[in-house]
Amino acid sequence: MNAAASALSEHSQLEYTGERVVPGVTPETTFREHQMRYAFAAQFVPGRIVLDIASGSGIGTDYLRRAGALICLGLDLDIPAVLYAKSRFRLPHLAACDANRICLASQSVEVVISFETIEHLVDPRSFLVECARVLRPGGLLICSTPNRDITRWDGENPFHLGEMPIRDFTRQVSEVFGNCLLYGQSPVSYPLYVAKRKIIDALQTVHLKQWVKRCLRTSPEPVCPEAAFADDRGNVRYAVRLGPPRWPQKPRYAITVARNPARLANG
Repeated sequence: MNAAASALSEHSQLEYTGERVVPGVTPETTFREHQMRYAFAAQFVPGRIVLDIASGSGIGTDYLRRAGALICLGLDLDIPAVLYAKSRFRLPHLAACDANRICLASQSVEVVISFETIEHLVDPRSFLVECARVLRPGGLLICSTPNRDITRWDGENPFHLGEMPIRDFTRQVSEVFGNCLLYGQSPVSYPLYVAKRKIIDALQTVHLKQWVKRCLRTSPEPVCPEAAFADDRGNVRYAVRLGPPRWPQKPRYAITVARNPARLANG
């Protein structure tokens, strides 16, 4: 066995941290949320050169390729994830790369997909400027992030350096790309969600959380057994809705679609 084959074999399994989809390990809800985001993006990729930033296990990159992308590039900072993606999905265009220093020529791609990436970065603006640099004039950025208005009630995520409310997220994207379309995913009733989280926190404080779980006979969420994202583009409207839902609903995730202006792409 040569060195490359040995490396792929060593990374045939990928650690699940909750921050990326790992087939056969990821809980059902998380798997479906990621799948719906990629299904949403798939309508923009046929016949185009696509970059999937923070491609992780490669499951989304593989989906975009199957959805008709002319070329689908996958870039991720984590070398084990890149090796896993190469081993699992046999994707030819994968590399390890820093999202703030994208290892591609200027104006080399037509669509940039960035799902759940920007909140991991110290300098979101630098990342967005890099996305504008590699996009051709008129190219599209499709970017998502958790809504801080919701996640602030879930406790701190050690992997997230800068979660944003939707207004701050759209402002950051608009400052680089100009106007952008806003979509919301997985809406929840905000008052009920906050009340539920406060009750859980109170029970945890008095060490009753496990007792309540036993009384209610709650069980861990099942793992999704699927090895790849299925083609659910026909159902995407039910998962990703135009605009943030009206009060009292708020989306768990925000998605923007922004077009790269020629003045920035040429600058």
